[in-house]
Amino acid sequence: MAAISVRFGLATFLVCLAAAGVAGAESQSTQSKETVAKGPATASTTQLRGEVVAVGPTWLVAKMTPSGDYRLFHVRPGAVATIEGTKKSLSQLRMGTMLTAAVTQEQTPAVKRTTTITKGRLLWSSANTIVVAVENSENRQYAVPPGFKFTVEGKQLGVAELRPGMILTGTNIVEEPVTSITEQTVLYGT
Repeated sequence: MAAISVRFGLATFLVCLAAAGVAGAESQSTQSKETVAKGPATASTTQLRGEVVAVGPTWLVAKMTPSGDYRLFHVRPGAVATIEGTKKSLSQLRMGTMLTAAVTQEQTPAVKRTTTITKGRLLWSSANTIVVAVENSENRQYAVPPGFKFTVEGKQLGVAELRPGMILTGTNIVEEPVTSITEQTVLYGT
């Protein structure tokens, strides 16, 4: 839990530092993006049943069973239904055909991770605050969480060990949860 609170405290500092950018010969910023799986995939299958009441070039309307509601379906080009063992395209469907669709949906949780590494020149520091030079000769103040370590020339230093003029390297990791959904539909009828 301590690592998480340090990461979020660091994120506040680094987000501001990365958003502001860093200028000058001693300053630079690099960014990488990746999507990483986060947890097991889950699958669910839903069955829809209805009677064909209207057909268009890329759509059909079915009277759903058992509710009796009418529902519009957009049909992807080339989709076929297996009717009594024969594959039929949308244009070959007849009114009154009972269709059943087995829709299998797989959801995979993932995280879009953006990592930004930024360097900046330290102007001033105290026990929990630093001032860093950023682009356009602008100076920014950041709160430093207790126990946070900065990378300076490959060494991990606490805020008390920092000196004006040092080039600080900060890494900001922003994770955005996303869900990848894949769907497969099998259509058959009588």
